[in-house]
Amino acid sequence: MTFSDLPINWRTRPLTDPVLAANAVDLFVTEAERRQGVLAALICDRRARFRASILLDLPRDAPLASPKSCSRALAPLIPVLESRPDGALILALGRPEPDPPSDHDWIQAAIQTCRTASIRLLAFYLATPTNVQAVPLPTPPLPPTPPLPPGPPLATRPRPPSPPPLASRPLASVGLGVSGRLGDGTGC
Repeated sequence: MTFSDLPINWRTRPLTDPVLAANAVDLFVTEAERRQGVLAALICDRRARFRASILLDLPRDAPLASPKSCSRALAPLIPVLESRPDGALILALGRPEPDPPSDHDWIQAAIQTCRTASIRLLAFYLATPTNVQAVPLPTPPLPPTPPLPPGPPLATRPRPPSPPPLASRPLASVGLGVSGRLGDGTGC
């Protein structure tokens, strides 16, 4: 997968396809940026179509292993993204080589930062000089079911009137009262 695999109309297609999104990440995060360390933000519209990319250089004094860098790097973007609540975001951490414990911390920091700012995070990618890899995001929990409106307790709900006992009914009213056909009309 490389950016050269992007179809001509890729900007009109949603980046919810992981292969298409990985190719877009490959286009915007160069090999040199991956060696240096960068956080790329691909800003999408409500239909997850690409609109803009922003590359945030990670400070040299903050190690790539520090997920606090994620919150600091995203801080200038949050007001812009919050102003477009229908938008979405793909993040890509460009780094010289994978570091699974640190990568996990970065992903968690990105998820938490986006959740706190009510930003829809479509995907998170790790981009090394030789590879672009999607990281599975946890599925968001289903929203809680709203409680039913309170009603009167069962003991105080009005009961429908009970029919009189059979012994007090006139004999003529006791019967099945069935009319019409049952089943397919062929009889029982």
